[in-house]
Amino acid sequence: MSTKFSKEDLKNPDQVTKTLREGFVWTTTHSKIVITAVFAFIVIGAGVSLMNYFSSKKETETQGKYFSLEKAYTEKKRGFDEALRAEVTAAAAKDKKTAPVVDPSKKPTGDVQKDYGTVITGFESLLNDSPKTTAGQMAALNLSDIYLSYKMHDQALASLNKVEAGLNKSDLTSGLVWMQMGNVLADKGDCKSAIAKWDVIVSSKSFSYAHDEAKLRQGLCYESLNDAAKAEQLYTEVAKNADSQTADSASTREAAKYLRLLKAKKNL
Repeated sequence: MSTKFSKEDLKNPDQVTKTLREGFVWTTTHSKIVITAVFAFIVIGAGVSLMNYFSSKKETETQGKYFSLEKAYTEKKRGFDEALRAEVTAAAAKDKKTAPVVDPSKKPTGDVQKDYGTVITGFESLLNDSPKTTAGQMAALNLSDIYLSYKMHDQALASLNKVEAGLNKSDLTSGLVWMQMGNVLADKGDCKSAIAKWDVIVSSKSFSYAHDEAKLRQGLCYESLNDAAKAEQLYTEVAKNADSQTADSASTREAAKYLRLLKAKKNL
């Protein structure tokens, strides 16, 4: 976040919440299968081993499908981004003769099905078949990003809701899903529900890497809910965390900035 605030921003609290939506970069981790063989319980041990084998096998298969879908999505999105950049460059060019020519067929149409229909179908199929796998969770994250870019908040949230039952408080991908759920809800205007999702992250030591970001977003939401005291508390906590080994430097800088802004509003 790098938003600069003007005098108008001080008069309009809604300007602050515009920073709630940001893209996220995530990675996947392969599940670790641990099999404990106890001779006295050989039958149970064999059953657990078999279950874990099939679980690992399914995860591997779904991740293979996911990466294929992700590649198609990335290539399509890159093509749209390049076409839009070329359009901006062409519009700004002083010499129209040397300006890049933009092929209209390479630009997004604004219709999500026309633009990403096959990609959406693939992600949804994977998500519906394997909602409790890492690949399924990542498919949900990608779907939510696609839908958000078209302001389709309900569809974005529906995709994430499908995987929530399989989330846990020690897995990286789970933390990203809860963070994204908060983002969607906040962007939708439901800050109370968004704060609850970010609370899951803040309350887990495993998600310490995201504590500052979650608290910062909670602070922004509390401001939109006119709870300046709670917002100030959260901004202060994040800003003071600057020297911590787990601190998010971007979040601590933004927290300090929003804290100054909040105090400036009080003095108006």
